[in-house]
Amino acid sequence: MEAQEVTLRDILVYFGALFLFYEFFMIVPSQWIELLTAQLSTWALNALGLMADYGLRYGFVWMTLTGGVRPVMVYIIRECTAFHVWGIIMGLILPLKGPELARKLKAIAFGGTFIFVMNITRIMVTVYLTGYDVPPFSWFFTNPTVETYHYPVSFAYGVIGIAVVVYLINEYIMPELGEFLIVMPDALVSNLKNLRK
Repeated sequence: MEAQEVTLRDILVYFGALFLFYEFFMIVPSQWIELLTAQLSTWALNALGLMADYGLRYGFVWMTLTGGVRPVMVYIIRECTAFHVWGIIMGLILPLKGPELARKLKAIAFGGTFIFVMNITRIMVTVYLTGYDVPPFSWFFTNPTVETYHYPVSFAYGVIGIAVVVYLINEYIMPELGEFLIVMPDALVSNLKNLRK
């Protein structure tokens, strides 16, 4: 795909779809995936020999980890599920021109599953680090809270996770995704220059 093949309309449609899919996943009911996220995170922690539990109280999904240096209790909300990231994956893939629908759906299924599994490990790592003093983190944080680890772990997983998903989709399912993302900045600049003329 060459830069001149990407019109300003293509770019606007692409970002419009990305925004709409993201917003859709931010408003659709999410309690089912909050429960699933808490359940799978709890099962995985218990399978590792830790003591975790989860439940629903007053409409809020909670999860605990006990038996460590300190007990940990967290609430699992929509943003904790990576549900909205599914909207980003759909928004990155569906508006692409060229790839057939079957490959788009395969890429979305792969990307959504990969992100969901990575998110489970993100929750496990965050809760575990909060409940147990693990070097080298314990050398710097003497009484950590969930927030101590939540933001840096989430940022690392978010940046690395999306980069890995885009790379794997581009490499094994849909090379058009990487091609479009590479030419889009130059195409945008070129189209904007043409508008000024």
